[in-house]
Amino acid sequence: MKRRYVLLSVFLATTSASAAVIRPSMRHEAGGQQTRRYVTEGFFVGGERTVTAAKLTDIRRAKSGDGSERVVFDLSSIADDKEAMPYFQVQAAPEEGRFIVSIWANVAYDFEPARVSKMFAKSGHFKRLNVLPRVEEGLTIIELTLADSASKKKPKFEVFRLSGPSRIIMDIL
Repeated sequence: MKRRYVLLSVFLATTSASAAVIRPSMRHEAGGQQTRRYVTEGFFVGGERTVTAAKLTDIRRAKSGDGSERVVFDLSSIADDKEAMPYFQVQAAPEEGRFIVSIWANVAYDFEPARVSKMFAKSGHFKRLNVLPRVEEGLTIIELTLADSASKKKPKFEVFRLSGPSRIIMDIL
């Protein structure tokens, strides 16, 4: 009887924790155009689950006059449909001081890491960009660590995608 109680408790704890993560209000669609509807929490999703291989050709960052920043991930599909983009998620984790970009594909890197690091050194919102080593086949993770000044407040962000060429674009206020 005690064992069943423990198993039931574990099941309920994991069910409620996962339900909190997947609340519909936390999931946002990364559409094909900018909407200027910024959020402070949750995640954006987009792309095609059928695309299993891609090339990350560049990561760029730019600052606008209003103090916001834009981060652009240039992708090139290795599939027959060159316009198709792999499925991706961009998640805010402000309590951890970072954003996580997950791309569900085997991604080859074709950009200059030193140039990208130098570009992010000038950022007011981010102090570092980390392309994490592949832990799992078919999953690529990029971490954007917030600068100390940006992590003291909940940053507002929006993610959208473009095709021809394929790009994931993140705007942060």
